Amino acid sequence: MKIYRVEQIAGHVVVSRQVAEAQTPWDAATKVTGKAVHGRRDEPFWVRVTDQATLTTFKYAYN
Repeated sequence: MKIYRVEQIAGHVVVSRQVAEAQTPWDAATKVTGKAVHGRRDEPFWVRVTDQATLTTFKYAYN
């Protein structure tokens, strides 16, 4: 399992920040939000997931 920092964002403002242990960044985003996520395009509410080991960032959104 990897450690991810998961930030829920509204526009450009971080509204929530948590750390999650998960197999993939997708799983971490789902675990923290409790919602089905998909790749982000230009949604106003989105999730930024950062792999704490490599500092690689992933962007997801939810409805």
